[in-house]
Amino acid sequence: MSASTQLSISEIKREAKDQLSGRWREAILLHLIPVAIAVLFAGGIYGLDLMSLTRLYNTGEQVDLVVSFLVTFISIGISFTLLDMVRSREFVIQPLQHSVQIFSKKYFIPIFIIQMLQVVFVTLWSFLFIIPGIIKSYSYSQAFFIYKDRRNSQPEEFPTSLECITESREMMNGHKLELFVLHLSFIGWHLLEAFTLGIAALYVRPYLNTAEAVFYNKLAKEEHARYSQYKEHEADTADEADFADF
Repeated sequence: MSASTQLSISEIKREAKDQLSGRWREAILLHLIPVAIAVLFAGGIYGLDLMSLTRLYNTGEQVDLVVSFLVTFISIGISFTLLDMVRSREFVIQPLQHSVQIFSKKYFIPIFIIQMLQVVFVTLWSFLFIIPGIIKSYSYSQAFFIYKDRRNSQPEEFPTSLECITESREMMNGHKLELFVLHLSFIGWHLLEAFTLGIAALYVRPYLNTAEAVFYNKLAKEEHARYSQYKEHEADTADEADFADF
């Protein structure tokens, strides 16, 4: 199988802007619920990563934890919607319905289990040192998208949470730093969110989440191409073996 192709962060951000062109209104409405929850209940920026989840759990901030889980699940649904948008210009965003799609029977329990396993694994790695925990959070970062794709491509099959996390870890080999740099490139926008008490998130979050969807979509295409090459190689090898037997 071929080596991983390096992704261009500037190209990812440019494609994210292109995808949002003419669709900003839909994207902002899609993000309205989590931004409003964060501003009203948390008093600031919305969005939660695995490290902050672990910190909230360990400090026993139950109210913040509940709000954070609620916002996180809505955010995952938003990310799923933006991935569909990235893959099809004809996709119609329904802000309310799509923002809460994770709470459906199709997604809720599997996504919840993936989330819990991620928190457990990252927490365990963080016991060694903070850096391994951060690295592992990036390794597991594509598990939600992977579950969505596998569930939609094979409705009769139910991928396990561990399978999705393992696939994410394999997919992110050679790409963790790229995603980290992508996130780092938004630091100025995050400062703007802080200065505006989260209001600027209505612009920043659609941009960031679309960029993350573009990032995953490129990785998924790369994985599909590598898998296709692998299967072709297997078929050629089998043909050669059959010919040798003949």
